[in-house]
Amino acid sequence: MADDDGDDLRQVLLREMPWYISAAVRFQIAIADQLRMPLTDVHAIGALVEFAPIGVRRLADLMGMTTGATTRLVDRLEQRGFVVREPDPDDRRRVVLRVVPERVADVARYFEAMGERWGEQLDGYDSEQLRFLVEFLRLGRKHAVEETEALRATGRAHGSRRDA
Repeated sequence: MADDDGDDLRQVLLREMPWYISAAVRFQIAIADQLRMPLTDVHAIGALVEFAPIGVRRLADLMGMTTGATTRLVDRLEQRGFVVREPDPDDRRRVVLRVVPERVADVARYFEAMGERWGEQLDGYDSEQLRFLVEFLRLGRKHAVEETEALRATGRAHGSRRDA
């Protein structure tokens, strides 16, 4: 399949995807700057929205950080009111982390304009195209998780600054 310029659309898409991801990361950096937070903290809030309630160890695994660094990250988020620690309902010896919805809204507001743009863009697609996009994104996320796990299993397990 070729586009109007004769380029292979598959190759165009494979070239465009990392650029899209890079632009999205730069957008997230800009949001972190507005919040005066490290990008890692913003990503941790996103992970907690997606996976909470979870413990510090699970968050550390998701973030690719040591548990000590993750504990400090959680301390910062708790201090700023983004998360709370609660007793684990399945194991009273542990605590789990939950986001504070009102504070997450403070982060979400920076995504509103982008959400509106995406909504306008999606209005131009039919149901079949939307189903394709949902499947593409779900599989892409699954593959990103698998590749992340593979890198951590065969390379550096987390963001430790020490060389092993």
